[in-house]
Amino acid sequence: MEKKTGNNKGNVIGKILRRPIVRIALILVVIIVAIIIIASNAGSKKTTSKLVGYQRLVNVTDDTYTFLDLDGKVRKYSGFNSMNDFYYDVTCVSRINEKTGVSEVAVIDKNKKQVIKFGEYENIIQVVGGKYYKVQKDGKYGVVTNSGKTIIKPEYDYISMTTVQEASEIVFECQKDGVYTFINEQGKAFFETSVALHSISYSNKFNSDYDTIVYISVDGQKNYFDLVTGERLFDGIENVDISYNILKTDDKLTFYDKKSKVKTEIDTSGDYTVDSRVYFRKYVVIEQRNTTSGTRENTYTVYDSDFKKIVESSNRINPVQDVNGDVYFIINESDCVRIINESKKEVKVQGYEFNGNEISNLQYLVLNPSNNFSKHEVYDFKGKKIAEDVTEYSQRGFGLIISRYINDSLTRTLLLGKNTSIDLVPEDGIVPTTDYIIIENANANYVSVVNKNGKVVIDKVTGSRLFDNNKYIGIQDGENVKLYDMATGKQTFTYAQADYANKDDTVSMVELKNGYYTFGGKLVLEKAQ
Repeated sequence: MEKKTGNNKGNVIGKILRRPIVRIALILVVIIVAIIIIASNAGSKKTTSKLVGYQRLVNVTDDTYTFLDLDGKVRKYSGFNSMNDFYYDVTCVSRINEKTGVSEVAVIDKNKKQVIKFGEYENIIQVVGGKYYKVQKDGKYGVVTNSGKTIIKPEYDYISMTTVQEASEIVFECQKDGVYTFINEQGKAFFETSVALHSISYSNKFNSDYDTIVYISVDGQKNYFDLVTGERLFDGIENVDISYNILKTDDKLTFYDKKSKVKTEIDTSGDYTVDSRVYFRKYVVIEQRNTTSGTRENTYTVYDSDFKKIVESSNRINPVQDVNGDVYFIINESDCVRIINESKKEVKVQGYEFNGNEISNLQYLVLNPSNNFSKHEVYDFKGKKIAEDVTEYSQRGFGLIISRYINDSLTRTLLLGKNTSIDLVPEDGIVPTTDYIIIENANANYVSVVNKNGKVVIDKVTGSRLFDNNKYIGIQDGENVKLYDMATGKQTFTYAQADYANKDDTVSMVELKNGYYTFGGKLVLEKAQ
C-alpha cells in the first residue's frame, strides 16, 4: 500500500511539473535567486574595496596622462588639463568647458566613469589619502566619499579634519555662523560648541575591531564620545583617564568592550595601586601592588582584548611576540623560567632567568643561567636549547646574531627559523627587510639573501646591493644591474646602469631611457625616441 501510494504521489507531482505555467514559474524563481546571489556578491566586492595607487609614467602628449596600475596594466586618459594620482581607484580631474570656457572639476574612476560629475561643484579637494573629497558649492563646503556619497552637505564656512588611530578614522570639524560641529564618518553630528578655543584627541584602542573613544576639550572640560555611534560616554565621572578601552578611576579599573559598553570591572580600592599596560594590541597586563608598609605582594594578570583572563602570577609577566605574531608570556620563578603560549600551554627551563630584553619578532629567547648574568644561552619557545656560551647578541630584523668562542676563536652566527644558522665572516653586513635578510660583503664583492626559515634563496651573487623592496633586489655587477626575485632567487631582468632613469616600488617598475619595464623585465610602455 505504501509503495503504491508513493507511485501515485510521484505521478501527481510529475503531472504538475509538466504544466507550462509551472515550468515558467520555476524558471522565474531560478532567475530571481541567481540575480540575488550576483547582487550580493557585487555588494560584497564594493564593501571590500581597498586603497589602490597608480604610478603615473609619463605625459605622452600634452593632453594624455599615462598610468601603470598595480596589476601592470597601462591606462591612458585624455581630455583633461590636470589629473591627480589614483587612490581607491578614483582620482580628481579638471577640464575646460568648451561652451563656457570655464574650468570644471570632477572625480572619475579608473574606467573614466564620473563618480562626482563635472560642474556639480566649484572645487574638489582630495583629502585623507583619497578616502574623502572636500567639495565647494556656492562658497560653502561639504564632504563626499570616494564612491560619490555625500556625507556632509556643502553648507559650512569651512571644514577641517582630524585623523585618529593612525589615520584610519576621521572626525570632521565644521564651522558655520560661529558654531563648531563635530561629525563622524557616518555623517552624524555628535557635538557642538561656540567656543573657538577647543581641542580634540582620542584614546588608543586594542585593534580595529574596537570603536574609538574621542574627547573634545572645551574650557578645561573633556567631553567623551564613541566616535562610531556618536554616543556620549562617562557622564558624571570626574577625572576620566582612559586608554586602550580601559577606564582608570581611584577605586577600580573598567574595561569597555568593542561597542564601548562595560565589559569587566576590577576593584582596586584599599591598599593597592594599579597600573595597566597593553602589548601588541592583543593583551593587557594589570599590575596590582600592595602599598602597605613592609609588604611586597604584587599580582600580575593578563587579559585578552575581550578582557578574558589568560594568565595570573605573583611574579612579573613579560609578554614577548615572535616572528609569526604569536605571543608568549615569560615568567621568572625562583628556580626556572616559565614560557606560556596563548593556548595556556607552558614549558619550564630549569635554572635560568629571563632578564626582560626588548628583543621581539624573533623565534628565540635569550636566557641567563641564574648564577651568571654575563653568560647567555639561546632557547626556542618550546624550551629547547639552541646555542650556549654566547658572549654577545643583537637583533637584525627577524634574525639573531650571536657571538661566541669556538676553539678559542670568536665566531659570529646568524640564527634563523627552524633552528637553522649561517656562519658569518667579520666583513659580512646584515640588511634586514620584512621577509628577508640580505648579507652583503663589500670586500669579497658578493650578496646573499636568506628567508625566515633560513633557506638561502640567493647565494653569493657577485656584485653590490643597489636597492631592494622586499620583493626584488637589484645587484650591480660592473656596468650592469641584475634584478632577482627574492621569493624564488631567480634572475628576472638585466639592464645597463647607464640606461637607468628611475624606479618605483609601488608598481615594481623600472624606467630606462627607452621605456618602462616591470621588475620582471616586461616592457610596458616604450618611450618616443
